[in-house]
This record gives sequence, C-alpha cells and structure tokens, in this order.
Amino acid sequence: MKVSVLITTYNHEKIIAQAIESVLAQATGFEYEIVIGEDCSTDRTRSICRTYQDRYPHRIRLLCREENLGLMENFPRTFLACHGQYVACLDGDDYWTSPDKLQRQADYLDAHPDCSLCFHNAMMVWEDGSQGPVVHAPPGRRSTYYVQELFKHDFISTASVAMVRNHLVREFPDWYDTLPVPDWPFFILHGLHGKMGYLDETWSVYRQHSGGMYSRLPEEKQMEQNIGIVRTFREVLGPEWKGVLADALHSRCLTLALYYRRHGDRSRASEFARLASRESRAGWLGALYTRAKVSAYMHVPALAVLVRQCRTRLGIPRTMGPLHRPESGRPEPCPRAAPPDEVTSDRVGQSAP
Repeated sequence: MKVSVLITTYNHEKIIAQAIESVLAQATGFEYEIVIGEDCSTDRTRSICRTYQDRYPHRIRLLCREENLGLMENFPRTFLACHGQYVACLDGDDYWTSPDKLQRQADYLDAHPDCSLCFHNAMMVWEDGSQGPVVHAPPGRRSTYYVQELFKHDFISTASVAMVRNHLVREFPDWYDTLPVPDWPFFILHGLHGKMGYLDETWSVYRQHSGGMYSRLPEEKQMEQNIGIVRTFREVLGPEWKGVLADALHSRCLTLALYYRRHGDRSRASEFARLASRESRAGWLGALYTRAKVSAYMHVPALAVLVRQCRTRLGIPRTMGPLHRPESGRPEPCPRAAPPDEVTSDRVGQSAP
C-alpha cells in the first residue's frame, strides 16, 4: 500500500461527508486506503461513515471507538493502524481541494528520501464569516525546513496539509497525550528524523469554528497553551535541544508580554516579561543582554517592530540552532532562520525578535 489517509472525526455529521468525498476524488497512480478513527460521536457521524464504508469496502476502514477517547488518544491509535508507506492526515472538519494532492506529495517524498514529511499551504476559512479567507503559509516559503524552526514557530497549519513517512514513529511517548493538541508534537516527532519539505500549493481548507479544539480559544490562551507545549518539549527532549527551546520560550513569552501590554493588562504583561527574562542565553553577559532587551521592548514596544523590519531588510537570521543529525549520523547545518516579518503562519501572530 502506497498511501494511507488518516481521518479523525467526532460529531462532524454536517461536514464529514465533504472530507471523505475530497479523499475519494484523488486521482493517483497507486492504491491508497482511508482509515477513519470515529471517536464515538453523539450525532450521525458514525452512520455517515458506515455508509461510505459499505459503499467503498475495499478503500475505507472504519475504526469505531467503543467510548470517546479524545483526540489525543484517537489520533495516534488511528495513525498506528495505517498500513501505507506514507500517511496523509485529514481532520474530519477540513477537506482537500485538489485531486492531485496525494500524488504530488507521494511523488515528493519518493524524490526526497532525506525528508521525513512534506506539507503545503492551507486556506483558513472562518465559518461565522467574521473575516475573509486567509492563506496559511510557512515563513519565507522555502523548499526545506528543519525541526528547530518548528519549535519557535508552529508553521504547519494543520494535520490536513501533511504527509509523513510511515514507520519512523511506531510508538508514541508517554508525554504525547499530556499535551492539548496532537499535530504539532506529531510533526516534531517526525521532524527529528529528517528535513521537512514544503510545496507552495494551497490544497486544503482549514475550517475555523467554535467546535475546533484550538481555534475556539481566545488569542492569549492560544499563546499560553503554546508556551506550555514548548516547556514540555524542553523537559522531554535531549540536552542538544535545550538552547533552541530556551530561545523559543523567550520569544513566545516576550510576544505574550507585549500582547498583554497592548491590551492594557500590565500585571500579566509584567508576569510574562519576567518569564522572558529568565530564558536567557548562557553566561552572565547573555543574561544581561536578555534582561536589557526585554526591558527595552516593554518600555518602547515599537522597538520590536523596528528591529524586526531592520532584520528583514538586512537578511539577518534570528537563530542558528543545533545541527540536525539525520539517520546517517552526518550533520547538516541548519539554514538561516527566516526573519520575523516573513513568518506568515505561526498559529498566533509573530514571535518577538
């Protein structure tokens, strides 16, 4: 089996058919399966999925949970049930827009054996009409990205844009299901095995609605949640990642401090400014620099914008991070990190420079 398509769904009776139909519309030169993890929905989602399984018994495998597991357990269980060489993910409330998506991504991974996954853009659509569609793309729109960049910016918008090599991750660590979202740590686990390839195409629609476990959160709560996830990464990953993760925490805490300052919450702004100061570079000089930087940004918020613009014009990288070591053991240098103004897609705004 060349490709498995993983769909997780819960209470999606109005939209799950569109997701499944967008997979069935794929034109490929290979066989693919659709593996649906139906998480004991309380509406008609399960019966709709069964109808599709009855109609396409050789294409669709329906995994009906006896009780609601929650996405953090349903997603990895469904993933481990996939048989394909590659696995393409699709959330039950999203859908694909191009019949060539599976073929193009599989061809890419065939041609780039050093990549552990590949991804593309998503069209973010707000169901309530509160704003118009927005294309979610990674910073700089480069052909290749590295895992250390993913620590600082969660630029892969949704699981619905990714295809990963199967069997790189065959066991999920104990810390995985303690996190609030499945896709970002899923990409991190795969990114530790190789590069991440990018195709500058928009082949998915990423719905933003009140039922989404991430999109329903207020902006500041999303940022706080992301800080908690990075802290978990720092606790559980190897010592070679400590410096990169400290930089990521510093940027995210400073960004949230500036957010609270803009919105008049000086108490919370001071709290996260202190946290940003603690995530200092090694040595007393680095700590002094970090504290001075945080103080300057908090007193003159426009300074962060000015620094970001200058770095963009001069092409100055924000961080280099450690070497990425593929399975061959030969290190590959991390590319220059994208300047902050190019970050078009971090889940909430841009991190402070």
